[in-house]
Amino acid sequence: MNRKAWKKWGFCAVKSFSLALAAVVFLAAGSRKGYGAESSVIESVTVNIKTDFGEQGEIPDPEITVSGNGCVLGDVQYRTAYEKWKPGKKVRLEINVNAEEGKVFPASLTRTQCKVSGAEYVSAKALDNSTLQVRVDYVPVTVLGDAETAGWNSKNKHQAVWKSVEYAPGYSLVLYGGDKVIRRMTVNTNSVDLSKDMTDDEITYYYEVKAIPVTSEEKKYLKEGNFVPSTSQELDWEEEEARRTDDGGAVRGNQYILPDGTKQTNTWKKISGDWYYFGADGNMVKGWQVINGFWYFMDASGKMMTGWVNTEGDSWYYLYENGGMAVGWIQPQPGIWYYMDISGRMQRGWTLVNNVWYYMNASGQMQTGWLLEGGNLYYLYSNGTMAANVVMDGHTLGADGKALN
Repeated sequence: MNRKAWKKWGFCAVKSFSLALAAVVFLAAGSRKGYGAESSVIESVTVNIKTDFGEQGEIPDPEITVSGNGCVLGDVQYRTAYEKWKPGKKVRLEINVNAEEGKVFPASLTRTQCKVSGAEYVSAKALDNSTLQVRVDYVPVTVLGDAETAGWNSKNKHQAVWKSVEYAPGYSLVLYGGDKVIRRMTVNTNSVDLSKDMTDDEITYYYEVKAIPVTSEEKKYLKEGNFVPSTSQELDWEEEEARRTDDGGAVRGNQYILPDGTKQTNTWKKISGDWYYFGADGNMVKGWQVINGFWYFMDASGKMMTGWVNTEGDSWYYLYENGGMAVGWIQPQPGIWYYMDISGRMQRGWTLVNNVWYYMNASGQMQTGWLLEGGNLYYLYSNGTMAANVVMDGHTLGADGKALN
């Protein structure tokens, strides 16, 4: 065969081989896993996830349906166990969509080809030519339950209290005095002090409360519960009689009233062994108070406190037996000293008093002897003062009190 003829036949052979290979590829693409050349590709799928809030306190399963030319709903798997579902917390769902006979799925579908309603689209990928797995993030929903045992604090009859409702971020409360609405409010705890609104001792008060979502986002997955009425708040006057003092007076609400009806003001009263102070308006005072130039602290019931009190964060104060707040050095127990600054707050760590350094431990107690602090060694005399410019037990202490060797 001459060179020209070889080129002609060689070209024909390559062309024939290329056509054959193309035919094989085409047939393979048109008949994935048993589907014949007549199979058609499903180009779009819609997954609908319907949310029903259901019964109070329950988290219902979503209702899932699919639509599209030639596909039906298959298995659904929850990646988070149902008992761990919480309203508002995303749950990953894996939804299998099956192709009907004569239909196949492409390797994957885009967000526009796989439309999802009622949940957030994550991905859509074919497990094989007959099964498409659609992954979505679903947000469980619920109807909040009703508040139970709505009543009053046994130690503070002006404090409304009820049992917390699961998943409830807040509560709507309506206070009634007789048949009139006194106040409406939203709170995020299961108790609230209503003493400022309950000022008429002749009125019987009660309230209604219900669990509610507070923010617009919470309203997407939570529905409010029902109003539940509380028990009536009526002062137990027999109990109040037991709080009478020697002058024959008694506490009525937040005031102290003498038998002749006179309201007491700017005065101390000892009631059932505890001290209370009634201010210029006749009302019982609470919290920190300056009385005749001295600081006192009254608890939520108005009782004067003594001893150690923690009124804010990690700040501690000491109140003498007469209720007055301590300032400076105190020795509540033999041999144990504390230092309270000008505001009455107990000091910790290094404390400078009259240009002399002392060290108070985490409990506020003054330290003595050798102290290792911040990687440095110090010595504190028996009176708590820091040693400086001296040799102690073979250690040379510098001007700042640190051991130099």
